[in-house]
Amino acid sequence: MSDNTNQPREYDAVLGGKNIPSLEGAVVLGGIEGVKLRLKNADPKVRIAGLWQALNYGEQGLDLVIQGLNNEFVEVQKQAYLLLNTRTETRVQQVLIESDVHLRLGGITDYTRLRDFLADGKWREADKETWRVMFTVAKRQKERWLREEDIQNFPCEDLRTIDDLWVKYSNGHFGFSVQQRIFHSLGVTRESNYKIWGEFGLQIGWKQRHLWLYYREISFDIKAPKGHLPASIDICYERYSGGYDYETAQFVAFISSRLVNCDI
Repeated sequence: MSDNTNQPREYDAVLGGKNIPSLEGAVVLGGIEGVKLRLKNADPKVRIAGLWQALNYGEQGLDLVIQGLNNEFVEVQKQAYLLLNTRTETRVQQVLIESDVHLRLGGITDYTRLRDFLADGKWREADKETWRVMFTVAKRQKERWLREEDIQNFPCEDLRTIDDLWVKYSNGHFGFSVQQRIFHSLGVTRESNYKIWGEFGLQIGWKQRHLWLYYREISFDIKAPKGHLPASIDICYERYSGGYDYETAQFVAFISSRLVNCDI
């Protein structure tokens, strides 16, 4: 059989044939040229179907999916990202790292300020921007604190975007997922006693000796302990003390649970 990707293959739809291709996973009439036509269709659903079909055409098809990251339809961008995120090829992973697609996946939320603060090493500004965007996503701008249910329902793509940006620009030193790994390494759970939570606070630098720190005492420096940032200030509770304590540290348990549910 010919290797020409422009020619129909055994799984192509053939004019007059009995089998009509489904929108996902099928190959369209006209080979890869037919896929290209679908990717130019005015209907985003047809374009998404084209992304799935493109993967049947090797490197050429993969290039089309990569181009989908810059499609004018956000839903097409998201599908392209989801398809590429399952790939293990080095070039695909590099494209995802270099792309700002994560900044667009959060829908109406703009993550460019957070990215820029992190890229410039402005950790204090990045920390405040993190909570601003989280309040925005959770529609809690007026209250400026998050309840447990807000975190449990926090959109996975937004949480992944925030965490990926922190991890990327701190070279794996800061981020919710970094805090989560420390959290689990100590065997901490939501039901853990004050002493175990204190060990967690000591390890990430939110506690010194017997005292929890105030927010003004947090170190916004890359030399701070691993997992020190992002820093939370009673954002799961209505009260505001400006300092850290056992209950504040439990915020990590809520975030950790959501990270697991989101497979982050």
